[in-house]
Amino acid sequence: MRLSILIPVYNVDIYLPELLQKLSLNLLPNIEIIFYNDASTDNSLSLINDFKLTYPNANIHILCGLENVGLTRARGKLIDASNAEYIWFIDADDIVESSFFDRILSILEQDKPDLVLFNYDVFFDGTGKIKHHEKLSFYPENRLVKTSAQRIYRTSVLDGKHYFWNKIFRRELILDKVSFDIKAYEDIAYTPIFLQQCQNFYYLTETIVHYRIRNNSIAQKMSVNQVYGIQAYIDQARYAAEVVHDTKAQAYLLYKVFIYYYRILKNINKSNLSINEKGELIKLSNELFALKNISIWQIINLLINQKMYDKAIKISVLYVGFKFKFKFKFKFKL
Repeated sequence: MRLSILIPVYNVDIYLPELLQKLSLNLLPNIEIIFYNDASTDNSLSLINDFKLTYPNANIHILCGLENVGLTRARGKLIDASNAEYIWFIDADDIVESSFFDRILSILEQDKPDLVLFNYDVFFDGTGKIKHHEKLSFYPENRLVKTSAQRIYRTSVLDGKHYFWNKIFRRELILDKVSFDIKAYEDIAYTPIFLQQCQNFYYLTETIVHYRIRNNSIAQKMSVNQVYGIQAYIDQARYAAEVVHDTKAQAYLLYKVFIYYYRILKNINKSNLSINEKGELIKLSNELFALKNISIWQIINLLINQKMYDKAIKISVLYVGFKFKFKFKFKFKL
């Protein structure tokens, strides 16, 4: 099998029909689709079962968890279930342009890249209005590029688009490289690690994924899951320093740690959560932020040394202003 499309599924019966309809348009013999139903309580399992029954000759497989393990662990189970040469994660609430599957397979078969990347756009659930179209910073485009793992890693980090679903990886390169145990934001924590295993890439400049913004998603709804984005950036900054030995990537990721922490505290303060709930999230945010083991001023110095002056100035201003504004309201571990 050339390519496994891996789809974690949990309570997305509203969105699945649109994705399944797109997939049904190009069910190729060299592609398998593996669903992991993470103990959904809605009609999601019935929908993917019906999809499998409707196309009995297609390579469609369904795994079912007896209890909900969360998105991160579900991704790990999907990789373990695949035997294909390449893997591609797709989120069940997004939309893919399956008309490009033939071209993707052609690239995989002829160029044999370690990595394929492509563009995407972001749209609002309900209205379908496009928020923005995204291109990547990889270059040259539309051909196999042989380079170094460190260059691919740094480009991906500075690009800032740490998503699984606009990347296809050679499976053998990423097996057992991560533990799939972070509670949320596994894409930030793990995608750059996967990229650092690759020695070449093919950047296909087509918009293949349409990412849906929905109000109740992990990325949008204030909850404990959002807070774990702090840990994800810290873990990646540590990886940049200790494994890749890339100070520029480390400095940028530490900058992202602060910016994300700053945003989380603002969002907690503006949320409709109770005082106790806010207090618990702020406490967890501070505990995770403390794991960075480096002061704000050391981060600023790192950024200056890497000539990221705009970012050094930005967090200096935010740090002073935010600390002064809230010092009588909450105890923040800045």
